[in-house]
Amino acid sequence: MELTIAIVLGIVWSQIISHWGASILLHRHYCHNQFKVPVWFETIGLAMLMIACIRTPIGWIASHRMHHKFSDGPKDPHAVKHVGFWKVLLTTWDIDNIQTKYARDLYKNPRLVFCHKHWLKILIGVNVVSYLISPYFWLAFCAVPFVFAKIGFGLLNTVGHKTLNGANVPWLNLFIAGEGYHRNHHENMKRIRLHKWDIGGWIAEILFKYYGTKTIVKR
Repeated sequence: MELTIAIVLGIVWSQIISHWGASILLHRHYCHNQFKVPVWFETIGLAMLMIACIRTPIGWIASHRMHHKFSDGPKDPHAVKHVGFWKVLLTTWDIDNIQTKYARDLYKNPRLVFCHKHWLKILIGVNVVSYLISPYFWLAFCAVPFVFAKIGFGLLNTVGHKTLNGANVPWLNLFIAGEGYHRNHHENMKRIRLHKWDIGGWIAEILFKYYGTKTIVKR
């Protein structure tokens, strides 16, 4: 029973991380600057991302910007055709060199820089403390979100790119908070809500439509 409860709670927690940390903060805010967010929202979202083990957020953001620049081509960091299906699916691909222009603005953010420098120590510390509290707590708080993040990113970059420049695959939203409408995203990177069932985009519109100066792009 304890195992079942831990897994169920882990799935719920993973959905919160997916929507708040990965979709709204990491992707829509950092990568594409679609809207501004308050510092408290950013700080909590970054903490979630450290738990999900995306490694350095600066590296993730820069590689995603490269992905849009060279989508599905030889310079796309995770193009299945050039990197290999299993490396992309399992998120084991790496980048030898990231040009400064894809990350220059990110180093102006002290919170991002802190996570960039200390992500591994944070990850190890959180996992150790969580396990010491309880193996079931660790399973729900750390392990399940890690698996969800790996599955989500891997599926998005494989199934979500089964056609050139992205594909709309609604069932992917079970893992990636509305990002399954991936072709819509590639067609307009500034569009926040990608589809009427894009829950991450809907939440972002509700929360940040009147925060800052960015214009919301209507669906």
